Amino acid sequence: MPEAAPIPFFTLPNLLSLARLPLGWLFWVVLGPTPARAAAALGVIGAAAATDVLDGTLARRRGTALAGAGSWLDPICDKLFVGAVLAALHFERGVPFGMLALIVARELIQLPMSIVYRTIPTLRRWLRYDFRASVLGKAATIAQFLAIGALVVGLPATLPICLAFALGIVALIDYVRRAIAIGRARSTTAP
Repeated sequence: MPEAAPIPFFTLPNLLSLARLPLGWLFWVVLGPTPARAAAALGVIGAAAATDVLDGTLARRRGTALAGAGSWLDPICDKLFVGAVLAALHFERGVPFGMLALIVARELIQLPMSIVYRTIPTLRRWLRYDFRASVLGKAATIAQFLAIGALVVGLPATLPICLAFALGIVALIDYVRRAIAIGRARSTTAP
């Protein structure tokens, strides 16, 4: 049986994912030290959200959603964009690191888990990390952006930050559950 041709890296969905990297820098530039520039900063967040929706939609339409670089590139670009946004909020607006950590608690907990997964061969053989976003993961991301939006425009952010934290933890638990379920299914079908 012939092997399928590899999916090229520079596809439109991947380029849309990569567009979030300069948008992170642009957010920092337009945010500035004053609240008067909040509309421009929200516009950058809107552009990043649009690239996130479009890259996934295009990848699914082209049948490349689960293959190629897009399966890992999209979430990495998401995290780098959010990291740039959070750094800008801290350094330009003085938002405390503790508040920002609550918004991205899922990612902060997921990082060491990913390192453990990558360094322990037994885990890699048994578990299969599923990079596809779940409904809970998407809800957590929306809550993160609501919390960030509240911080950008100077609204009270306690409720959206708590919501982002809670949904992020629930989504992380769901991702772990999915990895275990995929691993169990693989182990029962393996020869």
